[in-house]
Amino acid sequence: MRKIMLAGLLAGMAMGAAGAAAYQADPWTTAAYDIGIKKNADALRLIDSGQFDVNFQTDEGYTLLHRAADAGNLEIVKALLARGADPNLKSALGRTAYDMASGVAVKAELARAMHAPATASRGALPGADRAAAGAGAGNGSCAAVVAEKVNNGRTPAMRPILRARDDIWYNHPDELALLLDDCVDANGKDDTGATLLHTAASRNRVDAAKLLLAHGASRSARDRSGNVPANYATSPEMKALLGAASAPVASSGPAGTASEARKKECAQKYQADAALCSDSSCKMRANSHWAQCLKTGRYW
Repeated sequence: MRKIMLAGLLAGMAMGAAGAAAYQADPWTTAAYDIGIKKNADALRLIDSGQFDVNFQTDEGYTLLHRAADAGNLEIVKALLARGADPNLKSALGRTAYDMASGVAVKAELARAMHAPATASRGALPGADRAAAGAGAGNGSCAAVVAEKVNNGRTPAMRPILRARDDIWYNHPDELALLLDDCVDANGKDDTGATLLHTAASRNRVDAAKLLLAHGASRSARDRSGNVPANYATSPEMKALLGAASAPVASSGPAGTASEARKKECAQKYQADAALCSDSSCKMRANSHWAQCLKTGRYW
C-alpha cells in the first residue's frame, strides 16, 4: 500500500514539475512579466537569448515594446529600440507603443524612434503643433507633452512648463531635465505666477533646485506675492542653496492699485487662510490668493 502511495506521489510530483516547466517555458511571457516589474537584467537575458523575435506580437498585437512603454520602463524601451524593435507596430486596437507610454522620457524616446528617420525636424509628432512645443526642440519631450490627449484642460502653450512643475512636485528630476533641455525656460512662470524654482523651494526638492540653477534659474525672481524662492525654503540644504530670504515686495500691479479697504479685507482673508496651513506649499497658495484678491477683490 505504501509503495502504491509513494508511486502515486512521485508520479504526481513528476506531473507537477512537467506542468511547471511547461508554464515557465514561454520566454516571451516571462520577459514581459519581468519588464512590468522592472527586473530588467532578467528581461534582457531572455531578450538576448534568441528564443523569440524582438518584434513578436501577441494575438492582441502587443510587443515587448508595448509592455515596456506601458510600464514606463525607459531602460528596456531604449534596449529594445537598440535591438531593432519597431516603434510603429500597432496592436489589434491600433495602438502603438507611444500611445501606451507612461512618462515624458519614455514618450520622447519613442517619438524620436518613430519620426527621426522620416522627418528633418526633431521632436515632430503626429497632430502636434511644433510651434507650440517650441521651435528647435531638441529631444521631443515638449512635443510629447503638447501632444498628450489627457492634459487636464491645459492649453498647449502652458503644458510644458506645467508638466515641469508636476515633475518637481512628484520628484521626477530626470524628466524635468529633459523638458529644460528641450523648450522649458527655467525662469518661466506658471499659471500662479511662480517660477519653477519657487515650486522646488516650497516642495523642498533640492535636486530639482540644483538642476534649475544649472539651467540659469534666478534666485531673485518674485512671484505674485512678491516672494523670492528662498522665502519658501524650509530645509537647511535648500536655504543654503538659495541664499537669504527677502521681505515680500508688493508689485506695481495688484498691491499698488488696490484701495486701502480692499487691502485690509484681503489681508484678513490671507491671515485666516495662512493660519490653517501646515506647510510651505499651502502658504504659497495662500499668497497667490492674496495677490489675486488685491488685484480683483476676489480671494477664492
